[in-house]
Amino acid sequence: MKKFFLAACMCVLTTAAFAQVHIKSVESKLSLRHDFGLGAGATFGLSPEVDIAPSLNVFFSDAASCCFTIDADFHYDIDLGNEFHLYPMAGPALFHIGLKNSQDHATKVGINLGCGLDYDLDYHWTVFGELKYQFLFEADGYDDTYVSLGVKYRF
Repeated sequence: MKKFFLAACMCVLTTAAFAQVHIKSVESKLSLRHDFGLGAGATFGLSPEVDIAPSLNVFFSDAASCCFTIDADFHYDIDLGNEFHLYPMAGPALFHIGLKNSQDHATKVGINLGCGLDYDLDYHWTVFGELKYQFLFEADGYDDTYVSLGVKYRF
């Protein structure tokens, strides 16, 4: 698993170095899966319409000692006018859960599919909502839909 994380980090860093991406925003969000979660992320512009948005979401559960997802979603920005922006998204996901009172844990790789809606409050601040379906390979019962609401600070 450590090799996977290292390889993923190297891919993102290499892409950033050669594609001359720029950071567009940082975000903080509240998420609801089966349980409440908190998340943080950043959005990097790859082109005027295409962004990559890596994020970390930590979920708080009575049954789990540790539950989180790491996502790297690609967004395609569609300007709807009147300060609204729609973005379909898709990208890789990593899901980890560790059960309380047990040594059982699972780490699964999958794909996110979803969409989001931004509303620009002013030049720097944006509120957003996202709906994602997370399909995890070889993980019976862990596939799930979750909703996130948050705020972005744009540079």
